[in-house]
Amino acid sequence: MMMQPIIESEKDLKAVLSEIKSGKDVDAAQLLYYTNEVNQNSLTVNMCNAMVKERGDTLKTCTQKW
Repeated sequence: MMMQPIIESEKDLKAVLSEIKSGKDVDAAQLLYYTNEVNQNSLTVNMCNAMVKERGDTLKTCTQKW
């Protein structure tokens, strides 16, 4: 369930990176867009990480109480 947002975010990031790697001139707007994609990817991964950690902590607590 949580892998899909990460996969989509990385796909978008790779698409933007391929534009920059193509060797064409890159303007400031493209660099700003790329920076935004990197930030979105980081945020997506951090949110998924927090959800997985919270779920793990909940399961650990339930197991300890059981």
